[in-house]
Amino acid sequence: MVDPRVRTAMELLFGYERGRSGIYLSYAAIVAALAFVVTASVWGGLAVFDFERFRAVGRPLLLGICALAALLAGLHGYANDGVVIGVAVALAPLVGLLGWGAVAVNLELATPGAGQSGFDRLALLGLVVGSLLTLVGTLVGRLTSSDPARNVREETPIEVD
Repeated sequence: MVDPRVRTAMELLFGYERGRSGIYLSYAAIVAALAFVVTASVWGGLAVFDFERFRAVGRPLLLGICALAALLAGLHGYANDGVVIGVAVALAPLVGLLGWGAVAVNLELATPGAGQSGFDRLALLGLVVGSLLTLVGTLVGRLTSSDPARNVREETPIEVD
């Protein structure tokens, strides 16, 4: 039998339902891939094809991806607790951005720094907002859950052997 305090701590860290946590980690991988593609497209549009329109389009697209990640992190906190999983979802745009940076280091083309300026700040802002939404979602989810084992306002039923 697992100590209830250990079970509660594991639920708060990794999620109330493990399957749902895996689904949200899949969403995080998709969000990271989207951030990777947007960053690569902006870089390619500016450095390779000299499309100046990508300077204006890249930031709103990445901001939207960061907002999506923050929303998903907050939803995970509300639906499933799991602060670590929520922060991982909020971290996904930064992972995609850094993934493109690791690929672009080895490319032999000019780097258009001005076109991607601020992408790192947007990704960090998304991480902070997503982490806060995860904490708020976890708190609200714990207060409003219909499951007495999860709801902190209701008494957990005592198991009688």
